[in-house]
Amino acid sequence: MKRGYLYTVLFMVVLSAVFTFALAASYEGFKPAIEQNAALQQERAVLYAFGLEEGLSDDEATRKYDEVIRDGGLNGMEVPVYEESGQVMGYALPFEGAGLWGTIRGYLGLNAALNQATGLVFTEQNETPGLGGRIEEPQYKEQFRGLPITKGIPIRYGDNQGEQLDAVTGATQTSSAMLRILNNALDGVFAGEVD
Repeated sequence: MKRGYLYTVLFMVVLSAVFTFALAASYEGFKPAIEQNAALQQERAVLYAFGLEEGLSDDEATRKYDEVIRDGGLNGMEVPVYEESGQVMGYALPFEGAGLWGTIRGYLGLNAALNQATGLVFTEQNETPGLGGRIEEPQYKEQFRGLPITKGIPIRYGDNQGEQLDAVTGATQTSSAMLRILNNALDGVFAGEVD
């Protein structure tokens, strides 16, 4: 018995509805875990920007974050602030800007005096794997730890106030975008006062 187009269309609609419902139910069921993992990723990123994340389990990272990080202000922006014994140790400056293929987001850790970077971490980037995506590699990120920051002097590759800062080989546009994004974020900090 040959079935017509109506049967085929009806079958596809019913099958699509069943799978759509299953996916929606799965998403709703896993939504708390998804949100918890996203929050943990943000906490780990902030801790990494201050050099505090190394070797911590998920529970330890959450405890450490709750102990030493608070919400604070930096030139009117809400930023994570690193405190120990009531003393501000640094700020996690959020940055965001256009890379070669998409938005690059993350944090640049700064010491309390705003004259030295404590670390660089990415929370989102869509650069070419193996090229621009290498900004995620420790070799690129770790060179920002201890990097001098001076108001009015932009970060640049090569000799950077006595420290050597290297671009990613073969990823000129991503490397240039990173400097532009970081320098724009720092310009925003130095335009105002620390809260």
